[in-house]
Formats: sequence, C-alpha cells, structure tokens
Amino acid sequence: MLIFNDEQRLRAGIRSLSKPCSYCSKALSEYPLIMNDDAGFAVFHAACAAALATEIIVDLYTFFRPPAPYHRLFVLDTTQAAREHLAECERKE
Repeated sequence: MLIFNDEQRLRAGIRSLSKPCSYCSKALSEYPLIMNDDAGFAVFHAACAAALATEIIVDLYTFFRPPAPYHRLFVLDTTQAAREHLAECERKE
C-alpha cells in the first residue's frame, strides 16, 4: 500500500512517523511510504522498498542463472508435476 498523508498512515495502523523503516531502521520521517501486504507488518521509505525489490530480483536472477563457473542446480520442469497431478485427479474420480 502506498501512503501519502497522515490520514492514510493512520488508517494503515501506523501511529507515528517515528516508527523505524523495516529496511534501513531509520525513522519514517517523510512521505511517501510503502507498507507490505504480507502477513507480517512492515513499512518502508519508498527508496528502501525500491532497493529491497531490486535485491530480490537480483537474488532470483542469480539463483536461476548463476554466473560462470557455476552451473544451474536444477531446472524447473512443471510437465512432470502436471502429469502427476492429473493422474491423481483421475484416481480420485
């Protein structure tokens, strides 16, 4: 959720701007803020949310396409899982 003003901040359950950012641990001193929609409660400065998203994308990319000399650890193949799921569904019928 993107938070631009005090009214939105209060509706989101953030009582004050002194709460620390979940990424950099500095106080949420100015808008805009970004609140996650996961089960946990986390609020970020907009720049921190962008940095976190970038880190996640880089981590995922290097996980699935590791740099040389490393080889991929595994290849995702959903066709086998789909066949097993269909076979299981047919058995239940």
